[in-house]
Amino acid sequence: MATDLFFNLTDTLRLAEHALAAPEHSPSISEQDDGQPCPGALEWVADWGTYLMSSGLPGLRVDPHDPNSSNVVVYAEGWGPDSDRLALAHTDVGGDDFVEHLHLSTVERPGEAPLIDLLRTGARNGRRYLVLRVDGDKVSVRLSRTGPATPVEGTAHPPAPDRHD
Repeated sequence: MATDLFFNLTDTLRLAEHALAAPEHSPSISEQDDGQPCPGALEWVADWGTYLMSSGLPGLRVDPHDPNSSNVVVYAEGWGPDSDRLALAHTDVGGDDFVEHLHLSTVERPGEAPLIDLLRTGARNGRRYLVLRVDGDKVSVRLSRTGPATPVEGTAHPPAPDRHD
């Protein structure tokens, strides 16, 4: 069953704008292996919870005056650092730690808008969430005005209903 991850769009757009403005970027493993630079990305991470962060270097810090402070991250609703790792492992996200790059200014398929355009337009049009739908090994992106479904009592985190708004 597909898993929808809801990320606050305003906070996500802050990360994206940082990544685009940064002079350098942390490349993905495949970019490193291919000797390719990262064009700017949101890094989708799964470890203790699942979250987004900027690929921009220097990183976007919680305390901008302290280069040793942690990076600003945006957790998926219901999947913060104290969430149930075993419950996340039972979704299509899986139980392995990973970092995936969601490139902001490049497109995967002809005719698609770059992710940064989707985020900016969505924010202007009242969307509140970036939704990553994980279905097996496929990840799709959409925006939503509404957040995840309220958890059903007795469940760790039920899948959100399919919404097309």
